Amino acid sequence: MIPPLQALRFVFVMMIFMSHFAYRDLGAFEAGGDCGVAFFFLLSGFGLALGYGPRIGQGNFSYANYLRRRLLKVYPLHLLCLVAFLLLSHAQLDHRVALNALLLQCWVPLRDYYFSCNAVSWFLSCLLFCYLVFPWLYRHATWCWLAVVMSLCGIAYLAVPYHLVNNILYVNPLVRCTDFFLGVMLAKCYSERRLQPPPAWAELAVVLLLVIALVAYPFVDEKLRNAPLYWLVLIPLIFVFAHARGPLSALLSTSPMQFLGSLSMPIFLLHPMLMSAVMRRLPDMHYVPMLAACIAVVLFVSWMVDRLLLRKIAQFS
Repeated sequence: MIPPLQALRFVFVMMIFMSHFAYRDLGAFEAGGDCGVAFFFLLSGFGLALGYGPRIGQGNFSYANYLRRRLLKVYPLHLLCLVAFLLLSHAQLDHRVALNALLLQCWVPLRDYYFSCNAVSWFLSCLLFCYLVFPWLYRHATWCWLAVVMSLCGIAYLAVPYHLVNNILYVNPLVRCTDFFLGVMLAKCYSERRLQPPPAWAELAVVLLLVIALVAYPFVDEKLRNAPLYWLVLIPLIFVFAHARGPLSALLSTSPMQFLGSLSMPIFLLHPMLMSAVMRRLPDMHYVPMLAACIAVVLFVSWMVDRLLLRKIAQFS
């Protein structure tokens, strides 16, 4: 992974963290959740296209080996979090648990299903589908197919009623695959040098655009908040930081930021359970100390899981 983009994984996972942190009279940072999710779908498509695209083009791509590596990257941690959730919540074993274990929960457009168990694993349910169809998407990543995909997406956004926005536009794998496909298209433009490298000041410009989008979020139509609002910002942001030409890239490329970026997946999957446990067990305190305690616990446990589990599993990939 390109160093600045690796570090940005931590920045955006912390946006998701803050979108779930509601304490006392202060609400959660809702805009950060939709932004963070859109970023990770886009970045997943971008990263896979850069890593595996040349092999697909040369005809020496092994789908079995690719899929094994993808599953090893997400599945052990997913199952660990699912077991932890079941133990902590004393939840009853039922068909929803089975769907979660197989990462199929998002194919059922009901909140009690796609947000069941460790609720954030809905993202993995969609991501697994993107992994499965990635080789096909890469081979069809052309401007013609982009027009088709965006047209179908536009029809979906117009046709879906507002009470089904979450059920279909937010968590449906077919719809979220659009974000992933845009990341693949961006990677092709980047690797084939179809666009001129951005100047160093472009990093500050895209960060400003991101801030504007986050501020505008409450005033944007609900259907557009899930992803389209952020496509306009995150696509140029990923492109700019992929070139690593400015001062912000230098900061993001430092060792501490790279380390934090490597913890993004355990932070993402563990933070709701850990946040809830900290709030239950610590005495009532002010917002800032509670936030600091939650962040400290999430970072420490994520580091331990990465060190004791994920690094060992990576040896087999």
